Amino acid sequence: MLTLFLAAQIAVATVPDTATYSSPALRALVSDAVRVNNHVPAALGRYHAKLESEIAIGERDGGGHETEESLEQVASELQWSRSGDFEQHVIGYRSQAIGLQIATIGFFRNAWVVPSLYGNRLSLLFGVDTSFRRPGTGGSRPSASGGKPSPTTTFFAIHPLSVDREHLYRFSGGDTVEHLRVGDREIRIVRLLVEPKAKLPFNTVVFSGEMDLDADRKHVVRMRGSFSTTAEGPPGGVLGELLSSVRPTGIAFVELVNSEVNGQFWLPSYQRFEAQAMLPVIGDAKAAFRIISRFSDYVITPPDSAVIVGGVPRDTLRARPHVLSIATRDSLSAFHAWKSDIGAATQTTTTEDFMDVAPARWRTDGPPKFGLEAERLSDLIRFNRIEGLYTGTGVVMRMRDAAPGLTFRAVGGYAWNERTARARASATLLQGPWSYAVRAGRSLDITNDFRDPLDSGSTLGALVSTDDYDYVDRYSAGASVTRSFASTGLQARLEAGWADDRAVTEALSQNPFHTSYLPNRGVDNGNYLRTAFTLGWHSDANAEYLRPGFGAALGYLRGDGQLNFQRIDLRVSMRENAGRWTFASRFDAGVVLGAAPPQQLFEIGSSEGLPGYNYKQFAGNQAVLLRSLAMYRLNILDAPIKITRIYWLPALAPALAASIQTGWTGASDAAAKGSILRLGGTTALPVSTVTGNARATVALGLRFFGGALGVSMARAVDHIDRWRAQVDFGQIF
Repeated sequence: MLTLFLAAQIAVATVPDTATYSSPALRALVSDAVRVNNHVPAALGRYHAKLESEIAIGERDGGGHETEESLEQVASELQWSRSGDFEQHVIGYRSQAIGLQIATIGFFRNAWVVPSLYGNRLSLLFGVDTSFRRPGTGGSRPSASGGKPSPTTTFFAIHPLSVDREHLYRFSGGDTVEHLRVGDREIRIVRLLVEPKAKLPFNTVVFSGEMDLDADRKHVVRMRGSFSTTAEGPPGGVLGELLSSVRPTGIAFVELVNSEVNGQFWLPSYQRFEAQAMLPVIGDAKAAFRIISRFSDYVITPPDSAVIVGGVPRDTLRARPHVLSIATRDSLSAFHAWKSDIGAATQTTTTEDFMDVAPARWRTDGPPKFGLEAERLSDLIRFNRIEGLYTGTGVVMRMRDAAPGLTFRAVGGYAWNERTARARASATLLQGPWSYAVRAGRSLDITNDFRDPLDSGSTLGALVSTDDYDYVDRYSAGASVTRSFASTGLQARLEAGWADDRAVTEALSQNPFHTSYLPNRGVDNGNYLRTAFTLGWHSDANAEYLRPGFGAALGYLRGDGQLNFQRIDLRVSMRENAGRWTFASRFDAGVVLGAAPPQQLFEIGSSEGLPGYNYKQFAGNQAVLLRSLAMYRLNILDAPIKITRIYWLPALAPALAASIQTGWTGASDAAAKGSILRLGGTTALPVSTVTGNARATVALGLRFFGGALGVSMARAVDHIDRWRAQVDFGQIF
């Protein structure tokens, strides 16, 4: 009996723990890494490093275009010791923004870097300064009782290599994925896949994603994934799926990359934190808050004799108090030793970089998923002078594993003042770099030209202001195929189908605040076979936003039927930062061949790239428009401005600025001139003319807060004119 009992015990002990490890070999590998990770290397007492971070706020629209609307660059020094104490000291700051907004650096209550991947816990961005010391920001914060500052808690994630890992994580993988050569040593990198278990203790922060190890020395080389406080459970039936489709969702992604220092240990070299948020009910658009940090200039100090016991350095690696401190305003303003230009760190990043390690509800695999979802906010509610108030809804079915890449959508709604229903439906199939789609519906399309690539029209702006768009009622059906070339940044799209354009008149003559609307511009009615081809290159590089780079788009549109025309348009956009200089420029050109209907003409004016002229004052079947901006930072007043303990303004940071706008339109024949006259609809007076000679304006002045606000003197240069003072909001040019 005793023999049978012992045999049973041995058999149980040899059963692999598949709930925690995918194989016994992986369990042995993780156990070895745990023993190494829980002890700081003996030669490492403390280190000092320089740190340069870029903090970006941006968005990704449903069409896949990424933008940055705010950039902050921060220089810091980092001190860390093997006891777990560390301090991040901010010594430099500068920013750019497309509009006046709050400086995000004021919201940080603790360091935003993970100084070490050794230990049982990882300090996270979303905690507080556990020592309350904030030099340069008004001193320490008092406790509620008015006495000495009291410690508070910060957030710590449980390390996948912690001693209590087996209660929380499951491990798989363990394959060699890369070979690195450092000096004369070849380093094998193995990748572990880490997943939280289904049931977690309350308020526990865990990691999910990839962890790379030095296969020989068992040090952590890289962690890439996300943090969460709960494991994701199965959906709660149809009602649960519907509720999840309308509930805002957010997730914090992280990439922590180490480099080998002195051939002995791995310390941080690159870190990326990214908080993404989306409201599924308005489609695939995402807001992103991104921090990218690069470490350099390490100074390593061996352990002090006081921490050596029995010849072995003592380390605690406890969750110790740490500090985020900020230099005085004078010191911040005096810092100019930047290693990279602002915008360079986030230039090539996208919100899609983490989709392979995203939670199941964000990925494209899994069971089919149905939800209440529109493609954009204006599908749910909008207000304009044609429709008045429009309300709608949408549904989506993502087939996922049942038909990989296939998605069905439908949206529809009612314009209450116009008393008109509009709807559309589509099916899209994504297959690697290829995308196929069929669409049909009735829409209120915008006829404005040379727009910002992310401009899909005003949602509710016309409630309180003018309606700076003109519209055509369009029925359409067609198919398209798109091919992306990731290595070159090219994207080609071919469309074919049918369209029917119809004129619409405004249902409202003024907004609720009695601001009058202009009449909607004339449209030629007619149906036609519609063929279009577009070729884009680096579409995320837009001069109107902050992401540096060059981008271009070439479009060809053809109509055959009651409306016969060919339209070709070109856009070239550039934005670059070079030291104290910022340059932004955009060039647009186009021509319409054949009997150009009014809705296909090019129109420019005050809202279309020529400030100082009237709304769409000029039109033609030929057009050229150039807009440029140059700014030169004066490198003074470069410290952020503290308003309250939390709310700060970006640095005043004055910069000399010069901008130029020049445009030209022409009518190639009598048919084009007649089409320009028809823009006035039933009115007898023309609403637009050709420019004649090119029209141009220049402005010289100062920009503040990273270009978000400016004061300048401007004048027309195409005729005798006087200088006029103006205030510029946003980085218009």
